[in-house]
Amino acid sequence: MTERRKGERLVFPDLYRKYITFKFRGVSGDFVDAELFNFSSHGIRIRSRYELPFNSTIECLVSVPKSSTEGIPFKGRIKYCIQEEPMGNYLIGAEIIDPGDKTPFELSSKIDRLMKDSIDHIP
Repeated sequence: MTERRKGERLVFPDLYRKYITFKFRGVSGDFVDAELFNFSSHGIRIRSRYELPFNSTIECLVSVPKSSTEGIPFKGRIKYCIQEEPMGNYLIGAEIIDPGDKTPFELSSKIDRLMKDSIDHIP
């Protein structure tokens, strides 16, 4: 897959992934868990057990369960959804289209700070 992002992306090492919670609103209307791999001020890359249609819009929430900080909500538009192996999870890329009450850069910075603050809580 060709890299199309022009800005810097923050990649989550495996150690941090278990402390960062990423959820999106599924078809049922409930939030479902997914694994956040990386993000930039313009997009995210996740792994999910659910297939998401190209160009659909998803509501997202990033949080650190052991942190006192509230989750960070935003909306994304699906740019690709590739099944990793037959009957496997999906690797999904989404463009951030609505960063909530923040600019895309502020959203990216806030997620970065949330992750750095969570390091203090890692045993």
